[in-house]
Parts: sequence; structure tokens; C-alpha cells
Amino acid sequence: MSRLTIVLPLKGRHLFTLRFLWHANKARLPYRFLIADGEVHPELARLLQDSRKTFPELDIEYFRYRDTDLTCFYAKMVDVLERVRTPYVKIADNDDFLAHSGLECCMNFLDSHDDYVCCGGGIAGFSVHVPLSNSATMAIGPFNKLTYRYSPRDQSVDLSCPSPTDRVLAGVRNTWSYYAVFRTSALTAMWKEMQEMDPTSFQLGERFLAMQALILGKAKSDPSVFSYVRQYWTSSGLHWTSPHSATRKTFIHNLLRSRFTEDVAEVLDRISGRLAEIDGGDSTKIAERLRQHLEQWIGDQIRLDFGAYATLRRYLRTYTPWLVAWLKRRRRFALVIERRSILKKLRNDGATPEYMAKFKRELAQIEEVLAGREFKHFLGQHMLLQAPR
Repeated sequence: MSRLTIVLPLKGRHLFTLRFLWHANKARLPYRFLIADGEVHPELARLLQDSRKTFPELDIEYFRYRDTDLTCFYAKMVDVLERVRTPYVKIADNDDFLAHSGLECCMNFLDSHDDYVCCGGGIAGFSVHVPLSNSATMAIGPFNKLTYRYSPRDQSVDLSCPSPTDRVLAGVRNTWSYYAVFRTSALTAMWKEMQEMDPTSFQLGERFLAMQALILGKAKSDPSVFSYVRQYWTSSGLHWTSPHSATRKTFIHNLLRSRFTEDVAEVLDRISGRLAEIDGGDSTKIAERLRQHLEQWIGDQIRLDFGAYATLRRYLRTYTPWLVAWLKRRRRFALVIERRSILKKLRNDGATPEYMAKFKRELAQIEEVLAGREFKHFLGQHMLLQAPR
């Protein structure tokens, strides 16, 4: 009986979806997979409607939705989460990979710690090497980059303060909890409130989810295991207006096309009011302390769009796009060093020899899917080896 359901919200990028499921099938991951497809690709839908034939080792349910805006996306997430029947649930993106041993450690931790609402392992990062002459996809290719943490905010931490206010203030800007293993009832309730609030900025919605989780309970990111492996440069990242946007827009662009300031006010009102009820503090003072953290976060977003590095990046993308493509796809010779560094850091953070051996096998399995002939042959059979939408 599965203990964990993987919720896979989709919109396009069908090659990555097939890669994700191909890896999960090869690894025989013992989880339920609920696929919430917001932009149906006919060939992908055909394969997933008879998923046992294509992926015999997986327990898959496939649902069609229509993601036309964020409001529809929130409704989709609530609907699919209400279909979860396992005690634990995790959200995943189709261009990433699951790390089975780490996920099992997260569930074992939650089994024995009722006061924790979620637990995650470390989130590693990778890119693939794709020759510039091959412009088809970033879904296939050998490892070209490996990082111990996908982003600076993915640092492992145990948010275990008895006071929900202290937990929220300490963890409001964390990014790892979105991909953590959650108790199903908690994550469903969080997304229902997200749908009710209907924020026009998805990134602000993520901050809201992070704060909600820490109101409901403690949260931990275990540094001694990996539970997730994320790929660089397959999209423009998470966006102010949509988690599926094909082109990243600047903060100012989206500020002028959203209810951002009203959404911030509602987030602060909801979170501070709830914390005041639980901890007995002054909601106005709590809101001001939260506002300071959000100010820092917004400042980082503006620097990301308009700082010196952003200006250079925008110039290069406009006038030398070939150079940007080369910088992302060039063969990097630091990979051997990066691989050793990841294992060393993992060991230093308390990984056991038994887990280290398991993770090495998992990493090799991911690498085989990326660079192996079997997956390429599968795509060719179904005439799917083309640019992902």
C-alpha cells in the first residue's frame, strides 16, 4: 500500500513528463502518481490513459484540466489534492527527478514526529550537455553540471520553534518547503486557502504557502539526504503571473498587471491574524515584522530584474543569444569535481555509508535515463523526439 502520492501538475513540456515517468518506472517507485494536465498533448494523453501498458511499474491516474490562468491553476491543484488517498503527498515538476531513498527518510521522520507538518531532503541541481547543433530539447543529454543545492534558499534547516510566529518569521523566505513531503490533510487545506485568496502573483502565493505550513506545524529539511533533483534552464523559473509562463516577465511588468499590493495586504492580514490568535500577540506588530521580510524578498526580485548582472544578462540575450546558448550548453570540465564535492558535503552533513551507496545508485540511474539509448528509442517509437511545448 503506497504511503505517498506524487502530484504532477502539467502544462506542456511533454518530453519532460515522459522522462519523469520513464525514470520513476525504471526505479519502480512505489508511489501513486496523480497527473493534473492543464494543456493536453494528444500523444501524451493517449499513452497515459493506458499507463499500465507504457509504465507497468507505476500506479498512475491521469486527469485533464484547462489552465487558462492562475485561478484555473489553483482550482486544479485543489481538485487533484482532494483525490489523494495516501497519508503523505508531494508536488513535483516534470523536468525534475525524485530521489527515492531520501523520500523514504522524510516519511519515516514524519511517522515519528506528529508535530511536523512537512519534511524534505536536500534539493540538488543539474544541467545536461546538449550540442548547439541540436536545438530540439534539454530533456536528453549527459550531466554537465551538479550542485549540492539548487538555489541558495534551499539550505537545510529545522524550523522547530514552539511558537508559530517564530517559525513563520524564521522560514517565510524558504523555497524548499514547496517540494517537501507533506501530510495530505495539511497541504490540501493550504491550497484551498490559496484558491480562496486567489493571488495574482504565484511567487507571493508560494510565500503564503510557506507561512501557512509553519502555522500548521514544524518543518524540517534534512541535510543528510536528497529527496529531489532539479534541472536548470528548462524554463524561466517561477513567475509573478503564472507557474507555466514561457517567458519570464520583470517585476515591474507584472506589478502593473496584477493586484500585487492588494494581495500582499491580504496575505499579511490572514497570516498575522492567525498568528495573533494562536500566540496571543498583536496582529499589527506581527504584520509589520512579516512586512520587513517581504520587503527584503521584493528587493531581491527587483535586483534580479534590474541589477548590474540582470542588465548584462538582458544585453547578452538581446544582442548575442548564441553566446547565452553556448554558456548554458557548453561542455563543462568541472563535473568530476562537482560530483565529488556533492558526495563530500553529503557525508559531512551526516549521511550514513548505507545512504551514500543508495544515493550513488540513484544518481547513476538518473544519468542513465538522461544519456541512455533506451529512453531515446522510446521517444522515437512514438515520434516524440521534438521540441517540448
